[in-house]
Amino acid sequence: MSQLLTRDLMTQPVVSVGPTRPLREVIQLMEEHKIRHVAVVESESGRLLGLISHRDVLRSQEGSLSGAPSEEQVHMNRWIEARWVMTKEVRTVYPDTPALEAALTLRSHGYGCVPVVEHGRLVGMLTESDFVDFAIQALSDPGV
Repeated sequence: MSQLLTRDLMTQPVVSVGPTRPLREVIQLMEEHKIRHVAVVESESGRLLGLISHRDVLRSQEGSLSGAPSEEQVHMNRWIEARWVMTKEVRTVYPDTPALEAALTLRSHGYGCVPVVEHGRLVGMLTESDFVDFAIQALSDPGV
């Protein structure tokens, strides 16, 4: 069996936003696509600037203990920009990174995903779910 690479498992296309996209719209994208991570990219070049995770959104919603955002928070989410909430220091992998290496990166740092970049541009996202989907497929194959 040839070596499994990140490109074999990564999700494409990636749900991404520009740095000035309102947080409210980022939250809507997460809900609509049932995802926990949204990439923030430079609009023209596609260069990865950061990542907004579900945890980043929760941190930005301080004061809403009930789990449902207050009217004031909903209003604030209209003007809070993605660049103010995103994590800027993001570890990345390449499409040709061995899947095992990428999995170890996820596991050792407690990440839910790792962006995949090529020539400085975001080309995919590798998530825990991608590995679970692969395991389900492999375990379902009667030839295994």
